[in-house]
Amino acid sequence: MLRYRPAAPLDRYVECFWWSHREVPQTYEEHMLPAARAQLVIPLHALPLRYRCTQTATAVSWTGGLLHGPQRRFYVGGEKPCGAVLGVSFRAGGAGVVLGVEMPELVDRHIALVDLWGARAGLLQEELVGSADAASAFRILERHLAAGIRARLLMNPAIAHALTSAWLPARISQLQQATGYSAKHFIALFNSAVGLTPKHYYRIRRFNEVTRRLAEGAGTLADLAAAGGYCDQAHLTREFHELAGVTPSRYRGNADSPLHHRLPERGCSSRPR
Repeated sequence: MLRYRPAAPLDRYVECFWWSHREVPQTYEEHMLPAARAQLVIPLHALPLRYRCTQTATAVSWTGGLLHGPQRRFYVGGEKPCGAVLGVSFRAGGAGVVLGVEMPELVDRHIALVDLWGARAGLLQEELVGSADAASAFRILERHLAAGIRARLLMNPAIAHALTSAWLPARISQLQQATGYSAKHFIALFNSAVGLTPKHYYRIRRFNEVTRRLAEGAGTLADLAAAGGYCDQAHLTREFHELAGVTPSRYRGNADSPLHHRLPERGCSSRPR
C-alpha cells in the first residue's frame, strides 16, 4: 500500500491518493464502516469487484471507477481479486467540489465514475491502466482531478472552519454560534457542503475515533465509551451495532483496519477469532 498527498489546491479537498497491489485474492467479505466522506476506487485491472447494500441485500458487480459516497452506516465489500487498485480518500465535502456534483446527491450511494464524468472517465481509466508505476498513476490522477474542481461548489468558509474543529465539539451549537448564522441556516449550509447534518457528521466522527482505538486494542469498552462521550457502555454497543453491524467486542477481534471489519469466510465459524 502506497499513499500520496496531492499538491495545492487539490489537497484542500483530498486527504490522500492510495495505490495497492494484491498478490493473492482476498477470499472474505468486509463490513466497510462509515467515515462521513467519499472514497473513489479505480481498479487497474478488468476483473469485477463487488459490494452489497445492507438496505436491499443486493450484490452489485462493477469494473472501472466507482465512487462510494458518504455512508451513514456500513455496507459490505466483496471478495477481491489479484491486481492493482488506485483510490482517492476525499476530505469531508471534497468529492462534490472535485467531481462536480452536489454532496447530498452522493449520500448512501455507490456511483460509477462514468455516470458522473461520462467519456472523461474512460479516458482517465485508459491512462491509468497504461501507467508505468504508482508514481505515474498518481500524477495522472492528480492532473485529471485538479482540472475538475468546480468553483461554484466551493465550501462556505464558515463550514470549512467548522470541519477543522476538534473531532468532537462539546456542543454543535457552539460551532453554529461561532459562524454567526442561525441554527437553521448553519444546518442547511453544512448539509449542502458535506451531505450530512452536523449532528450525523459528528456522530460518525465520534464513532470513528472509537473504532480507531478499538483497532489499536486500547482500553476497555467502558473506558472508550466514557472517552467518546457516550452515556455508558450499553449506549456505545447500540451505536456500534447500528453503524458497524457488529458489537464492539466482535469488531475488536476481526478489525483489519479501523474502517474494515473482516467477515468469516464461507463455510467457516462465525465466531470471532
